[in-house]
Amino acid sequence: MKILADVDTGIDDACALLQLCGCPDVELVGATTTSGNTTAQQAALNTLAVLEIAGRGEVEVAVGTPQPLRRPLATTPETHGPGGLGHAALPNLTTRLSPRPWLELWRDAVRHPGEVTLLVTGPLTNLAVALQELPDLPERLAGVVIMGGAFWHLGNTTPTAEWNTWCDPDAAKQVFAHFEGLEESRLPILCATEMTERIEYTPALLDDLLRQAGAPPVGYTASRARAAHPQADTGHAVLDLLADALRFYFEFHHDYDQGYVAHLHDLFAAQVASGQARVELQSTVVDVEAASDLMRGTTVRDDRGIWQRRPNVRVVTDNHPQEVFASFAHSIERLVHRP
Repeated sequence: MKILADVDTGIDDACALLQLCGCPDVELVGATTTSGNTTAQQAALNTLAVLEIAGRGEVEVAVGTPQPLRRPLATTPETHGPGGLGHAALPNLTTRLSPRPWLELWRDAVRHPGEVTLLVTGPLTNLAVALQELPDLPERLAGVVIMGGAFWHLGNTTPTAEWNTWCDPDAAKQVFAHFEGLEESRLPILCATEMTERIEYTPALLDDLLRQAGAPPVGYTASRARAAHPQADTGHAVLDLLADALRFYFEFHHDYDQGYVAHLHDLFAAQVASGQARVELQSTVVDVEAASDLMRGTTVRDDRGIWQRRPNVRVVTDNHPQEVFASFAHSIERLVHRP
């Protein structure tokens, strides 16, 4: 399984990358970045750091489109921390960024049609630009998996909109329109928040993962005194990264009345892309509101055929969180005990 990752590396993107790095059957052929959780530049540095810590420092990382197609740049330091990865300490690998344009990396990755699956965990800016330059991209890819959107679920950015589609609604609208009418196997798989927020990670799950990897539990709780710096000392850089990043994510969700938990949206999408998640899919038509400030980024899906349009996505309609958590723990354990 060859995967090209397009990310805006915050905390859940980091978990997704660790998942892929820990899968023996996955080849990460490259990574590009958009601005979303943090800037495209910072996301690239975060991606390099995560890959280095995971033992995959050879993977090429290129900085992608620096801002949305038409909207002002927006990031979420309150959600992912000032640098995008919570309280985690990261190596500075600025000199390792790819010198070539991100789209050139994409062109090379899809040179042989049907080999590479594209995973997009941030705003759809890069994919929208790529489809303008490479209109036959859907035929060149083995598949596309997108994390984004909210349908029968409250938005996490506005009452109706999910962050990735809110950040760049124009790009999302263009992307879904491009796939309309293609054969079903070519349609992107969409992991919307009603599925990804079921991947609710807890301190207990983190402690179980640490024990499974041979490290002591950290015992995070909502009442723990907070410290805005790295604290984990597990004896392994991957586990320290995970524990310090997730501590920030737990605190964020707690402060926004969601409980002392972390929603690992992108981890689930990575497992879907790599064929590790058991899911149910429904082909349907999705469109995005890009003209209204009130409803900006709202995703609308027509399951009843009212629009009389042909499907443009396959929406995930069921998943299995406990299996996702178990797969993640196994991936991390492999990284920790790799030769």
